[in-house]
Amino acid sequence: MSVSDIDFIDQLCIGTVSRRAFMEKIAAAGAGVSLLAASALGQQKPEPQPDAENPKYSPENIGGGGRLERNFYRDWIRRSKVPMVEGYSIYDARDQEALPWPEIGGKGLYLNFSGNVHMDGVIVEIPPGKALVPRRHLYEQLLYVLKGRGHTRLGETKNGPRVSWAEGSLFTVPLNAVHRHFNDDTSHPARILAVTTFPFMIQVFGNLGFIENSKAEFPERFHGQSDFYSASAQTHKRWWKTNYVPDLRSAKVIPWEERGKGNESVFWEMAGNTILEPHVSEFPVATYKLGHRHPYEAIILTLNGKGFSLFGRNGLRDTDNPGKIDWKAGSIISPPYFWYHQHFNTGDTKARYWAITEGDFPKRLGIPLDVEQIEAPQEDPAIKKRFERELGRQMVGAILPNPGLHHDHHHDHDHHDGDDHHHA
Repeated sequence: MSVSDIDFIDQLCIGTVSRRAFMEKIAAAGAGVSLLAASALGQQKPEPQPDAENPKYSPENIGGGGRLERNFYRDWIRRSKVPMVEGYSIYDARDQEALPWPEIGGKGLYLNFSGNVHMDGVIVEIPPGKALVPRRHLYEQLLYVLKGRGHTRLGETKNGPRVSWAEGSLFTVPLNAVHRHFNDDTSHPARILAVTTFPFMIQVFGNLGFIENSKAEFPERFHGQSDFYSASAQTHKRWWKTNYVPDLRSAKVIPWEERGKGNESVFWEMAGNTILEPHVSEFPVATYKLGHRHPYEAIILTLNGKGFSLFGRNGLRDTDNPGKIDWKAGSIISPPYFWYHQHFNTGDTKARYWAITEGDFPKRLGIPLDVEQIEAPQEDPAIKKRFERELGRQMVGAILPNPGLHHDHHHDHDHHDGDDHHHA
């Protein structure tokens, strides 16, 4: 590793490297590289630099410049001692090394997705036959079981609602409710992926103690109801209101031809969450999505299949030098906010993924939910040729580009229907 590479990793760890510099470095490393900084994993993080030594000010066109810009989330990233990695993807969350995390009572890894300021990912690992410490969090959480089996209990007594889970399960915990995760297997660790809104909450309040120690209750979301995990109702033809899905890998998905031939999906409303919105989608063998970008964050876990994604700030043409992420079952990707990206199924099965987006939250912040899509006539012909090379054979028949994928008039639910135009 060169001196410049070591300097780059140090800057990455303390949060002083720009996203553009990060992408240029990754692009220079070659296609298919995992974008979480594997070389930084497990290395000692440099001491955080004082804010006074690295101030950032508003540009001249805003009040003449000079306003100190605050980023409480980035400050926390630089100062935190929790084990973490940073970037845009992780190749296999099931096998990614988890490190001791005394605060939670087990092992874990914080996933800081560089393009996000509202959502993050956390891997927690529960020792065989043990439990993590009871906790409450003033932010939303969705939890997917990567490995193992166990149960989670809500409340401060043994009589609180509980849910049993196994590999493939999706569940949630209510906002700021006390909860505890138990591993029911005495021989193997259990591993859970949590997607949370911690970054947004720390940005809003700028106070970690308030987020972690507040005892505020939200009875409109949870009031101790015994059927919290058993109640389930279909609210629309592809929408369910529930707090537990036994296995996302086999959950029934519903055809949605408006989103493209062969497309199927299902959405869930969970725990009264106002930001995190999960769904599962599938798309057929030997097909790919049209390139697009959207004004909201998204985190995606591949449940089945394999393929790759391209992404770039300005576009996806070869001249734009897009990055490439390979994915398989267990991969997590999170393209940067409002960057173009495109997803390709190169496997021999349907590609199924779990995507978590912000629903209509950006709209409530005054951000228009306008998605920009690169329609088939405008697509760089090199895209299809690259896909064919990746398949290793000449495609038979036409690509299924999912016509009308992003037009709001196709929406059949008053939520923002993210579906598979987010990710694959």
